[in-house]
Amino acid sequence: MDALGRAVDDLVRDLYSTKVDGPSTIQEPEITSRICQRVEDRLDGQRVGDYIFRVIAQSMPDRGPRSLESITGADLFFSLSLDGPEGFDKGLFVQAKHDHNVNRSELLDACDRMEHQAGVKGCYVWIYEQEGVKVFSLHQIRQMRGNTLDGLRPRSVAGLTGRILDCYAGSQNWGIPMGPRRRQVIRDRLQWVRSDNALDVALQRDRRG
Repeated sequence: MDALGRAVDDLVRDLYSTKVDGPSTIQEPEITSRICQRVEDRLDGQRVGDYIFRVIAQSMPDRGPRSLESITGADLFFSLSLDGPEGFDKGLFVQAKHDHNVNRSELLDACDRMEHQAGVKGCYVWIYEQEGVKVFSLHQIRQMRGNTLDGLRPRSVAGLTGRILDCYAGSQNWGIPMGPRRRQVIRDRLQWVRSDNALDVALQRDRRG
């Protein structure tokens, strides 16, 4: 999970540093899309302990101004599977914002829609900052006072994925089972919820030994 977190944070730091008279010129949708591709490029096929990363990054084509609104209010569908007898398949939804673009009412609306689909464990907010990504839960977003996250204690992406592994985060109803049609299932799910991006990470047990 540290490897996944580093891949995400390194990219956000690189993109956020691109500034012209103020905030980053790279907007949230592009950062989110590049995060997915970065994780696939870096980790797909890599071995960690007794497991091998299998990563799929999937993006929806530009839906245009007349497209239907996202069902979930999410910018990213993130799925994680662990192979083996103690394994699981989980999914969650993510709303992503720059730290200079935080709006409490918008975040609450997105969180309400994500919670309706995936429950309280299946919705999170990612804030893109110069240092990387800060992760906030639904409960924390509802504690906001105005358009500031001051006073809230964020997690890292590595911390979030650790919570998924420890069964404290993620929705089993949105998990994607291991199998040969995994990429197609991800594509179908992304089209149904009408989110822009999907990042699917499967930790597959290495049975060669």
